Amino acid sequence: MPLRCVDETGNDVHAFDLSAEEWRALGERNRKSRMLRMPCCSTAVILRRSSRGTQHFAHKAVGDCTTAPETEAHLRLKRIAVEVARKHGWDVKTEVKGIAPTGEEWIADVLAQKNNAKVAVEIQWSSQTNGETMRRQERYRQSGIRCLWLLKKPGFPTTEALPAAQILEYGRTYSARVAYSQEMPVEAFLDAAFGGRFRYGIPSQGRAAVHIRVGEIDCWKRQCGAKTRIVTGIDIELGPHTIPFSVAELGEYPRLFEEVFRHLPHDPNIGRLKRRFSKTQERQYLSNGCYRCDSLVGEFFEFEARYSEEIVNSFHVRMTPEWKRAIEEDMRYQPDWAVYSPDELES
Repeated sequence: MPLRCVDETGNDVHAFDLSAEEWRALGERNRKSRMLRMPCCSTAVILRRSSRGTQHFAHKAVGDCTTAPETEAHLRLKRIAVEVARKHGWDVKTEVKGIAPTGEEWIADVLAQKNNAKVAVEIQWSSQTNGETMRRQERYRQSGIRCLWLLKKPGFPTTEALPAAQILEYGRTYSARVAYSQEMPVEAFLDAAFGGRFRYGIPSQGRAAVHIRVGEIDCWKRQCGAKTRIVTGIDIELGPHTIPFSVAELGEYPRLFEEVFRHLPHDPNIGRLKRRFSKTQERQYLSNGCYRCDSLVGEFFEFEARYSEEIVNSFHVRMTPEWKRAIEEDMRYQPDWAVYSPDELES
C-alpha cells in the first residue's frame, strides 16, 4: 500500500499531504485522465482508504510488479517518519528505489535528504533474520546512506552499526522501545533520531546527574560504638543509564572524587573519606571512616548501611573524557543505543 505516486509531470504526490476533500478531487481527476502512475513500475494508480481510513495508492493492475503489500502499521509509521523528518528540515520521500555499488536494487520505506546527508527509515513488520537485517544495513552503508530500523520483533543485534528500536502497537498508537526498556511514543523517538539525540554509548559532552547516597551504621570498634554516617555510593544518571560507584571504585579516579567530594554536605556525623590501609584486603584504598575514632569502615559495612541510606545531595557534572572513561570501564555498564535529552548533550 504505497503512500506515494507520481503525476503526469513526474512530480511526487504523497497521500498524507492531501485533505479528505483534496483526496476525493484527485480520485475524480485520476478516473477521467488516468494521469497517476506508480513510481515502482509506472503502472496506473487507483486511490483507496484502509479500514482505518488511511489514504494510500494501489496498482490498478499489479502485473509483474514485485512490490509487497503493507500493513496498516507500516503505512502509519511511514507517515509519522516523513512528518517528523520534515519538521527537522529534511526533504523526504517514501518508497524510494536505489542501486547499491554491487548492482543490487533496494527500496527504502522512507528516504530523507538534507544537503549531502541521506537517511533511510526501514519499517520491518514481518519476520526477518538478524543476518538479513545486517546484510541490508550494509547495503545501505555501501550506498552512502545511514539507515534507522523500526522493528516489530525484539532480539535484533545491539551494535553501533545498527541504530534500531522495537515498535510496540497499542491500538492506534505506537511506541518505540530502546536501551534498558527506555520507551516513548514513536513520534518522540523519531524526533530524537532526526534531532541527533539518539546516540550509541556514552556521549562525549553534555551533563550528567550525580546523586550522593549516605547511610548510618554503628562503629565496629567496641570501645567506640558511635553511630556514624558514611557514603554508601554515588550514582551517575545519563539518559536511561544509572551507573553506581562505591567509594572505593570512585577512588580510582582522583579528580572525579574531588569533584564529588566538594558536594558532600557538611555533616559532623559523616566520617572522613580518605585512603586507608585495610588488613583484610591487604591494600590501601579510598574508604569511609568512623566520624568519632576514624577507624576504617570496610566495604562490607558500607553494604549494611544501605538499608538506611538516603540521597543527601544531587548535582550535575560536565561530561569529560575521564567521566566517560570511568563509566565505560564499569563492568555494570553495557553500551547501547539510547535517547538523551538536549541538556545531556549540550556542549
